[in-house]
Amino acid sequence: MINESSNEIELMLKRMINLQKLTLYLVFESNGGFLNPIDLVNQFSTYSNQLESFSFYISTEENNREDLVRYLTKNEMKQTNLNIKYEQMSNIFSKSSIGSTYHVFTLPFEFSVLTSIGHQFPKIIFDSVIDLWISSDVSFEHEFFLRVAKYFPMLKHFYVMTLNSNFLNKNKSFDDTRRDEPIVEYPHLVLLDLTRTDVDVIDELLNENKTRLPRLNYLSVRYEDLRITTQDFTREATRRNCANVTKLITWRQIVGSQQFHLHFPSL
Repeated sequence: MINESSNEIELMLKRMINLQKLTLYLVFESNGGFLNPIDLVNQFSTYSNQLESFSFYISTEENNREDLVRYLTKNEMKQTNLNIKYEQMSNIFSKSSIGSTYHVFTLPFEFSVLTSIGHQFPKIIFDSVIDLWISSDVSFEHEFFLRVAKYFPMLKHFYVMTLNSNFLNKNKSFDDTRRDEPIVEYPHLVLLDLTRTDVDVIDELLNENKTRLPRLNYLSVRYEDLRITTQDFTREATRRNCANVTKLITWRQIVGSQQFHLHFPSL
């Protein structure tokens, strides 16, 4: 994570003139302004004339939606002797939320971590990604998780955040009827973090009628949300995905009931 001005980054690039091969992964925090990653790549291509291979992932955060849109419509990557293939995508939240994130990366994508992804992402198989962080100001639906399973087939660690959510709904009821839509399969997923999301998303991922998590062994979720989703640990539809969990983070001390221990027999 980098919090530097664009001038300091440019000075760094000017000193790297003899590089022949570079793999670059940069995540920029918001610093009151927006550092356009395409500008950064263009600068680097200008200063590094000996570069023969250049793979990169660059993302930048900012807090003003209008600034991001202006940059997206203004800038293109310059032609270089490397003939770089790249993809752009943005995760733009509502004005009442934290802001937006802009991603630029070469193809094929070859990095293991991808953060700050929203509802929209390109139809690319990210088969190198094992660590995915998604965030949105509205809840994620079943179709979205189907797309994640399709385009991130090797996913092992999954962090889900819904901003401005109503985390707690004590009167929530769930429908466990099997649906006609496909069940989401995450065959390699071992870690699931649902600490900052709502009970609808928790139900979506722990309900075996919607999602299958055969290797899940690390689960992080607020206790009260977990209690509601599992109906005080008596709900049949959530047993299978909880059965292999060996580490459960609930963010409060609890005294597990008999039903709790039956729901999590591997703890």
